Amino acid sequence: MEKHSTDKVPMKEKRKFERFDLQIETMLNVQDEATNERLPMLLSRDRLPIMLSRDISCAGVFLVTDKPLPVGTRVALNLLLSQHELGSKSKDERINISTSGKVVRRDDWGMAVEFDKQYKISQMKLEA
Repeated sequence: MEKHSTDKVPMKEKRKFERFDLQIETMLNVQDEATNERLPMLLSRDRLPIMLSRDISCAGVFLVTDKPLPVGTRVALNLLLSQHELGSKSKDERINISTSGKVVRRDDWGMAVEFDKQYKISQMKLEA
């Protein structure tokens, strides 16, 4: 009689790009489908939500939130990277990566956003 192994064969990773476990502060706006205009998701009268990423790749980011947006929602993102964390001596400057994308998955921990192809990188000073 032939025995079958009960060990599970690991599933092949389907991702095209390597994922990095990075916690990056991210400001998020919903985008109007018709005009591509950013519609602020305000927590209060004037404060945009800042979420933390769980992981990121060239293709997208997973954002931790207890209020994930519906799948298919277009969003505009600002990923805020500290230059100090990137090895710079400057502690008061950040790199801002602005891009847009679409929510492609959501679960109890947050939502996955697939990036569009266009992005803009700029430098900004932290306010004292």
